[in-house]
Amino acid sequence: MGGGVDFWDHPYYKTVKRFTAAVGLWPGQSMKEIIMCRFGIFIVSVVQIGPQIMAFWKHRNDRKMVMDTISPFIVDLVFTVKLVNVCCHFKKLRYLLEQIREHWTIFSRNNGIYMLHYHSDFGRKLSVLYLVGVYVGWLCYTTEPLQRIIFYRLLNPNITAPKRFSMPMDFGPVNLAIWYYPLLFGSGFCVFVILTVVGSCDLLLFLCAEHACGMFKALGYAIEHLPPYDAAEKGDYSFEYMRRCAAIHRRAIDFAEHVRDIFLWSFFGVIGLNMLIMSITAVQVVINLNAMEKVIQYTSFVSMQMVHLFVECFSAQRVMDASFELKETLTNAKWYDASRRTQKLIPLMLIRSQTPIVLTAGKIIVMNMNTYAVVLKTAASYFTVFLVMQ
Repeated sequence: MGGGVDFWDHPYYKTVKRFTAAVGLWPGQSMKEIIMCRFGIFIVSVVQIGPQIMAFWKHRNDRKMVMDTISPFIVDLVFTVKLVNVCCHFKKLRYLLEQIREHWTIFSRNNGIYMLHYHSDFGRKLSVLYLVGVYVGWLCYTTEPLQRIIFYRLLNPNITAPKRFSMPMDFGPVNLAIWYYPLLFGSGFCVFVILTVVGSCDLLLFLCAEHACGMFKALGYAIEHLPPYDAAEKGDYSFEYMRRCAAIHRRAIDFAEHVRDIFLWSFFGVIGLNMLIMSITAVQVVINLNAMEKVIQYTSFVSMQMVHLFVECFSAQRVMDASFELKETLTNAKWYDASRRTQKLIPLMLIRSQTPIVLTAGKIIVMNMNTYAVVLKTAASYFTVFLVMQ
């Protein structure tokens, strides 16, 4: 990649760097910035979650109100799981970023590096599209009270819409007649910050997963263009070439395994919690069919959770496919034109490629599109159970 003031200011990585740095999750930040950002996140989370807990306790005997509070609480748990996970693996993330920078120097310009460009650009596009979806969902969800107020004023100006929030919240002795709109916009801002933290953790996943895909794909391209053995040459260039490919394969595997270890428990928490959120929110959609603004709010909410789980399973699937496709690349290489020493090296790489790199949730569940389908099916089963309980 071309030189510049900062490697991470390249368009491939600029979005990830800016969003993660804004919430203190960028491994390249100074300690002072990290502490300030994370302290701000702590304050925001307390300000947001405190009134939710008060509302839950105040209306704990009201089943409908309790149902309204469960989904936001689960989102808070997802936020906590992802934030703690990234903080606990901060050093490993810093190591992966150093590896990414170094990996751009191990492929020649015309021998597979274009695959790194392709996958890095794909990760950038995926990140931007994902963030747009997150913030559109945030806007639909948090502005539901305003939508209701506008709806009342347009249809019947004589009726005053009740002053409520996008989720059950209780601010104690605060006079809502005076402070309603500041509190409403403040709550929306807190949700914005929480979703930015969740989104930033996912951006780091996209960055690392797509780079791992690029490494395997670039390696595959290099192997497909294995130079033939020339007995007239003094040295065995094809063997040295293949030995370098084997070293790159080891580095690609090491990188992908680090990605798996970092997001191991984050995936596990997301699968379980998203399953509950989708089920409960779908119930909320059904029981509020007579209120269009509620339907819009909860539909956007459940759509966000489905997209959230989809992109994580999708990224894991791409890593698994890229590592497994290397087996086919090795068999298609012109190994028959290589030297005997080179031919002995290929089976070793082929044996390792028989087992693809998989990102797992809690060392139990393989993250792929099949898992996504199973989670949706299970969430639908829970949905029918919760609906009957209503």
